[in-house]
Amino acid sequence: MDFLEILNEKSFLGREFLTWLWFKSEKTGGTIEISGGKFVEVLFLDRMTLDLAGADTPQTVSLKGEHSGLREGMAALREGKKIEEARVSVRAGDNTFTMLLKGTWFSFGAFRTPPVLPQGEADPDEGPEARFLEKAALIEEGMEIVDSLFEHFVKLRISDQWESTELPEMRKWIGSSAV
Repeated sequence: MDFLEILNEKSFLGREFLTWLWFKSEKTGGTIEISGGKFVEVLFLDRMTLDLAGADTPQTVSLKGEHSGLREGMAALREGKKIEEARVSVRAGDNTFTMLLKGTWFSFGAFRTPPVLPQGEADPDEGPEARFLEKAALIEEGMEIVDSLFEHFVKLRISDQWESTELPEMRKWIGSSAV
């Protein structure tokens, strides 16, 4: 089996992760515990694309705009569509990261960190290297948070708790959401 076949075979995992992440953010008011007893706040924002993977004809639902609401997304989930991409905000402590997560290849379409100090406000003795290093540290922090969320999901996904508790709760959430 070549690399692309393996990726295609496992592509469901990123889509399930996005669905689970949306479910957890709705169920907990956005607060999700990650490794080390840390908590992050996850909010789904103004953009989401869902589609029916493997369909003969394209069946896609795109939600965009501040007032689009996500109820159309819930209706699409009930129809069997899966999340292909979603714009998500993740806050840890004082830092907020905004990203476009893509499900099939589990990749980023965009990734925005909190701002670094502008040139005039930064310590002049530190120079531009300090701003670069601060930006790199913020990128690393944001990536580690997403990694921790995904790790939490995968551990749950392979546990007995997935079939006995989590999956039935997700199905109930999808089925009972008012449209």
